[in-house]
Amino acid sequence: MRILSFNWHTPYLSMLARLDHQFEIAPPNIDSDMVKVWDEAMRPVPPNVTTIDRQAMRASIAKPGYYDLILAHNVKDIMMAQGIVTPKILVFHNKLTTEARLGGQGNIIDAYRERVRALVSRVYCVFISESKKKDWGVDGVIITPGIDTSLYGGYTGEIRRVLRVGNSVKPRDLMTGYSFGEEVVKNLPNILVGENPDIPESRVSGGWDGLKRAYRENRLFLNTTMPPWEDGYNLGVLEAMASGMPVVSTSNPTSPITDGVDGFVAEDAMVLREKVIKLLDDHDLAIKIGAAGKKMVERKFPVSGFVDKWERAINEAKERMAPRTVHSKSLGKIRAGRKNVVVSYTSYPATTGAYIERAFREKHNTLSFGGKITQYVIDTWNLGAMKDKAKTHDIHCDGFTVDIDQLIDEMPKGFEPDFFIWIETGLGGPPVGLDKLGVPTVAYLIDTHIHTDRHMETASMFDITFLAQRSYIPRFNAAGLERVYWLPLACDPDIHGKKAGLEKEHDVGFIGSLTDSRRVDLLLKLAEKMDVRYDRLFMRDMADFFCKSRIVFNNAIRNDLNMRVFEVLCSGSLLMTDRADGLDEFFRDKESLVIYDDDNISGLARYYLDHPDRGEAIAENGRKLALENHTYGHRVDMIVQNLEELAR
Repeated sequence: MRILSFNWHTPYLSMLARLDHQFEIAPPNIDSDMVKVWDEAMRPVPPNVTTIDRQAMRASIAKPGYYDLILAHNVKDIMMAQGIVTPKILVFHNKLTTEARLGGQGNIIDAYRERVRALVSRVYCVFISESKKKDWGVDGVIITPGIDTSLYGGYTGEIRRVLRVGNSVKPRDLMTGYSFGEEVVKNLPNILVGENPDIPESRVSGGWDGLKRAYRENRLFLNTTMPPWEDGYNLGVLEAMASGMPVVSTSNPTSPITDGVDGFVAEDAMVLREKVIKLLDDHDLAIKIGAAGKKMVERKFPVSGFVDKWERAINEAKERMAPRTVHSKSLGKIRAGRKNVVVSYTSYPATTGAYIERAFREKHNTLSFGGKITQYVIDTWNLGAMKDKAKTHDIHCDGFTVDIDQLIDEMPKGFEPDFFIWIETGLGGPPVGLDKLGVPTVAYLIDTHIHTDRHMETASMFDITFLAQRSYIPRFNAAGLERVYWLPLACDPDIHGKKAGLEKEHDVGFIGSLTDSRRVDLLLKLAEKMDVRYDRLFMRDMADFFCKSRIVFNNAIRNDLNMRVFEVLCSGSLLMTDRADGLDEFFRDKESLVIYDDDNISGLARYYLDHPDRGEAIAENGRKLALENHTYGHRVDMIVQNLEELAR
């Protein structure tokens, strides 16, 4: 594949050249001829890289199909290539808030963010860290740097001196922490490597070999990138660690360093200074800490992972440029007496949005709108066992955040929506341009127990908001958000229902994440006394697993009334769960389910395993309640009822 890119960042382009493609590198899109097409003082030109000037780039980019991909590193690159029909990727290297603050334009952040969202509507976005992605508020994937430690090794630390690396560190003091670093190294032997013409004692590296020699020979590396303006690491930090050099760094929520294990971190300059002196005076400790840091980089920033993720990104960027299509066959005949509803969510089978859409189609004229999960999401979220494929919406969009302009442009003739509902999936943000619809807008927010502040901001954009978690409604009301209602999660009998003929195969079953320590401890406690099975299954496979379990374990992460409660009840197996807000409004302990405390969980489970008739009676009561009151059909009725009451 032939890829055009622009040299805003020679070291990063050198990493990208690990991909098995041919790269043509042009100067960055700024009004200057002083910027090098490739800075060989930073990195040698890789064999698969060809440098070209602006004139050659303009001639080639005008040839249809000459480039397979345009790889941008700045919004200016995208603006230059806006009219070129070629797949595009934009890499976000910095935070918007930081760039605006450095440029003295903090007041334009919101307007600029919206402008960029519109500009990249068909551009695949890559962020070099999660904090950058959150700061921009734009859909995309996170690909952290990939470091080949075999290129850097040979640390000796023979020179008792602190090394700092960076270009233009003084003008960017806000993020680089240059002045903070000056406090730390005052009167200590230190060297600053980089292009810093305003700092007389700074020196350039003397080429790639010279930079690696600086990592190997100096005793330690000092990193002072400052939160919240920059991450707790940069390429210099990772390269220093890759060489086996110990790193001392400012504290930062995104720092990969564990203090005292594979580096040192501190908030206070004097405390940091003490750690620097400790390493300057203890060569053996420097070697030990540096070796641990190198292992950490190999584990957290492998070059193989970097290459794999970038190959996926390139393939998905090409898919994104496929022509947009309106898939309106499923809309069918518009039947009188029903609501016309637009349901919007990121499509994948096992999400609440898919269940809500199915229920709406049973009762109302329904048009679906949105993107669908990618292979990258499937891999990242460990969804490989999900046999069902993500459907393509009636109106398909390229990203995870939908734009109402596209909905308006591609709405089938004769379909006039009564309302629009957006369902949170954890992928993408709320729709752009909601105010253009001219019909009531509804949000259904699922994980408020995890994203409370973000959900309050989202709710302010919609006419009505439904929360899956009741306990947060007072907080929304206190913030002036009055039209906020409880809409619990539910089950879909066609997917989660009891299947005849399945025999019980194990005592206790569980399907869900194992990232919560309390949840793991409870499962281990049960496993000491009985047969406990765990699996990663979805949809009908998950329901069958529940059916084969004598007891199904549930655990609320943050007192949330989760989807598993309703799905297990629908399967007809005995649900054993802890307490969750709203649970007692629907179900009674030992009548339709069993509620445990952490200290009695094993005894309760043992009791119902020894008295299966009692457990089965409770499970059957729970199943009847789920079918009578807690399907997604019931939830759709609640949504429509609230909207009708609002209209009166």
